[in-house]
Amino acid sequence: MKDVQSLGIGTLVQIAETLESIVGRCFGPHGGQVLFTKATGEVLLTRDGKQIFTSLLLDHPVARVLVDCISVHCSVTGDGAKSFILLLSALLRGLQASVGKGTAGQTTCHRSLNRGKQVSHELRRVANCLLTFQTHVLEGIIQQHLGQHVTSLFSHDGRTTGKDKLQSIMEAYFCGKTGRAHCRLLSALACDYYFKCNCEGNRVGALSLICEHFSELHTTVTGLPVSSSQILEGLVLHRDFTVHCPTDGQLNIVVVTEPIQPSFSASGTTLHLGSDSQLQSCYSWISDRVEEMMNSLHQSQVKLLLSSVKQSDLVLSYAKLRGISVVECIEEDELALFCSCSGASPLASSSDVLQVRQEQLAGAVFCRPVLLGSHRYAHVRLLPQTVFAPHCLVLCGTVPGLSEQYVSAFHGAFCMLRRTLNVVLVNQCRVCFSDVAPGSSSRPGQSESLVEAGSMLPVGGSFEFLLQHYLKLYSTQSLHPDTKTACDLLAEAVLNIPRTIYRGKGTNRRFLQVYTEFKNEIQRKAQRKEGPVLYESVSCKYQLLLSVLQCLRTLVAADFLIHVGEKTLTVTERDSEDSDSFC
Repeated sequence: MKDVQSLGIGTLVQIAETLESIVGRCFGPHGGQVLFTKATGEVLLTRDGKQIFTSLLLDHPVARVLVDCISVHCSVTGDGAKSFILLLSALLRGLQASVGKGTAGQTTCHRSLNRGKQVSHELRRVANCLLTFQTHVLEGIIQQHLGQHVTSLFSHDGRTTGKDKLQSIMEAYFCGKTGRAHCRLLSALACDYYFKCNCEGNRVGALSLICEHFSELHTTVTGLPVSSSQILEGLVLHRDFTVHCPTDGQLNIVVVTEPIQPSFSASGTTLHLGSDSQLQSCYSWISDRVEEMMNSLHQSQVKLLLSSVKQSDLVLSYAKLRGISVVECIEEDELALFCSCSGASPLASSSDVLQVRQEQLAGAVFCRPVLLGSHRYAHVRLLPQTVFAPHCLVLCGTVPGLSEQYVSAFHGAFCMLRRTLNVVLVNQCRVCFSDVAPGSSSRPGQSESLVEAGSMLPVGGSFEFLLQHYLKLYSTQSLHPDTKTACDLLAEAVLNIPRTIYRGKGTNRRFLQVYTEFKNEIQRKAQRKEGPVLYESVSCKYQLLLSVLQCLRTLVAADFLIHVGEKTLTVTERDSEDSDSFC
């Protein structure tokens, strides 16, 4: 068929290597930036892997599938876009070489015709073996061997997060995301934000709240250096006061989601007026009703009205007379975060204004305008109601591209930290890992910790070197050929990450030196201590392996690409389009 294209392993390797070449030069602590220029003249300078991939104009469907897989992975771990494509490219190259060896001896005409089907079948078989290998072998290696090398993010009592260790894992993250210039400043700011929000009280819950509502918990300021970034106590609502009445001391706040001013008639009904006097009577009744509502709020000591909709001039006028500040047209997500942090529920209807209950009132220390850059917002500091203490992160950047990069990096940092502080459980179907550790056994039906919460390893390839060492050890002792193949494929592929880190001027000399030193230290069971150590998350690294293996299985499962042309319209659809075009 003309619109059907065969999809072989060579095409997959070519596409993956093309994406690898784009991000390879901005990978690692010494990596550079990628410059994008748009047709409008807009310039984007970044080293954020996910932003680089999503900014590319990709025509090939496989490339778009790859970027989708990378985006899903980054949404879970907050990082790993560049490592994803490096590991996937190495696996595809290894898979191509492995399958090529298995079919290299086929020379007859009949076998030549069926070679494509055999290669496709072998690719699927090896990819399925890798997934089975992950649950049956890889989990055991991670749990029993890498676990003895990890460092905990927590202090010696195991209850509190060590500030120095938190700073080290954050600094390593920002170094990879934004470069070395401001990584210490950004990591210190992230640590301060973590502790000021009292995340220690409920680590996973607080970090989940930050990740889900980060757009509401930060404000971007363009035109200032990143050193001007700061943390403001309380919430910054990204709207200015429509009515501002300065207040002293504590105050009550109510949230409304409907117009307070009643309408002339109910929805679906018609109001018939016979004279001007009847119209004036209606206006008078509405005015009295609004005045009664605002007096009721004033008696409840309400000093701030937050509204998701625009209120009428009459409501604003009476609010100003009663000393009630008003902020209108607040985003739904911002109001949801406000209600979550304050413990107050919004008023269900405008009639509830006359009978405000205590659970509908939010207490605040102050509400005042704040000027951030060229914009003025409403700044509210709430009375403590929950363990989480909301703060607003003000992130500055000299140009829009830099400020967006910092925002993305901070959001990803807290997603990474949330993943690090979660326990990764063992798959219950894992078999006994007895080839390397005789006498060990799995406990079916019982959940075990695969990666403990807060597990970290030094940056610079520690995870990859350790994993490669134990995979090779397992391969030499395993008798199953598929297991040996999976071990060898993954062991060689993971080295592509540190090889890219230490690659200098096109040679592997530095990589070989570091790799040899690390192998010697593993054999001597020595600990690496070379001054201040930066760390990376073990659970995020393990998730990277899972995401890449799943993506690999998805790619090799496809045999053909079918190009679908423009849909042929029926006569009725063409007539409908023609009529719409003349409207």
